[in-house]
This record gives sequence, structure tokens and C-alpha cells, in this order.
Amino acid sequence: METYVILMGMTEKGLDEIHKIPGFVESLSEKMKKKNVVLKGFYKVMGEIDYVAIIESKNDIDALGAVMAMGKSEYFTTTTLKAYSMPQMKDSIDIYQNNFS
Repeated sequence: METYVILMGMTEKGLDEIHKIPGFVESLSEKMKKKNVVLKGFYKVMGEIDYVAIIESKNDIDALGAVMAMGKSEYFTTTTLKAYSMPQMKDSIDIYQNNFS
């Protein structure tokens, strides 16, 4: 499974309907499960970013669908980051050192 971090900003609609966001997240999580995407966490944060979600998916296409669903709600603007675990990073360093240095 691949990991994705989604940074979200609040839209005007999101502010107007903030009371609906917890229910939206619960519903989205259930729909994502049907597409083999797991919502690992969804957080309200303080600072320049309003929300952070962490999802896991078998591939970029399914993850993209989940991110598009978040954006379609019109509650958030999104920026998505693909995350790599430390074992994945170690593997990439090994590939780099063995092939490119």
C-alpha cells in the first residue's frame, strides 16, 4: 500500500457548513473502503493548513479518486503529497548508490 498525505484549506462553503464535515468524513471513509482506499486519519489542525488526511491506497489512481471526492465536496482545497516510508527510502538510496554514483 502507498501512503498519501492530503493538506486541505477550508473553503467558504466549508466554513458555512463546518458542522457537516465530521459526517462527510465518516461517509467518505466508508466509500473509500469499497475502493480499497483506507483513511488512516483525518485531522483538524491549526496554522496555515486547516485539515490533514492520511490515506493508503494500492495505486495512484485510486488515491486520486479519493482526493477528487474530497475536492468535489467543495469544503476543501487540496494539495496531495505521496509519502515514502523509511524502508522505501533506504531501498531508493541503495538503488542510487549502486547505479548512479
